[in-house]
Amino acid sequence: MVALRPLEATLDDVCFCHWPVARERAEAVVPDWLAVETADGDAWVSAIAATVERVDLFGVTVSRPAELLTVRTYVRGPSGQRGVAVLALFCDDPRTRTAVSELFHVAPGDAVPRVLPTSERRRVLDAGDRRLFECRYEATGEPVALPPDSLASFLVDRQRYFAAGPLGTRLVGSIGHDPWRLDRVDAAVTGAPPAPVELSGENTISLTHHSPGVTLSLAPPAFA
Repeated sequence: MVALRPLEATLDDVCFCHWPVARERAEAVVPDWLAVETADGDAWVSAIAATVERVDLFGVTVSRPAELLTVRTYVRGPSGQRGVAVLALFCDDPRTRTAVSELFHVAPGDAVPRVLPTSERRRVLDAGDRRLFECRYEATGEPVALPPDSLASFLVDRQRYFAAGPLGTRLVGSIGHDPWRLDRVDAAVTGAPPAPVELSGENTISLTHHSPGVTLSLAPPAFA
């Protein structure tokens, strides 16, 4: 008999955009009980845009397909566990938006993530008639496993998330999944999603990864 996971989200066409930032800028926007983790001398903030094909609760599908964009940074918890802190989220489906917001204890933003129907893959984040963020990309080659101890592994493969609950409660949740597999990708990024850390600017550079998709098993947060 196959054991049913309490909450599973199936993601498709996952685009990761990463920006290096000064460590002190990331420290200013996460709870003081979390330690910001660095790679190549920098803290990192990432925007992950994906199509949520389905959300299953104990094996029953509870949501329709939705576009989701989350912004996160990389941290260690009180016992040194590696994870992420979610800084912002945006979704075009009210039910999925509410579920993700409650899971990560982050208020959702008003901007709307979309995938534009063109021959070139284009993920965007719009606020009314204003475009805040756009990533154009083309994935090539067969997906491959993440190289261990690489920057890609540091930025993509995280299995915990931390959040501040009511009255500053320290919370940690787990994220289970099969190993991520990444395509080679050519990408161009314009702008950046709204986040507590400023990401756009003349000297800002970004790094991009792409995965065809994965299914995540998400555990609600417990006391850290």
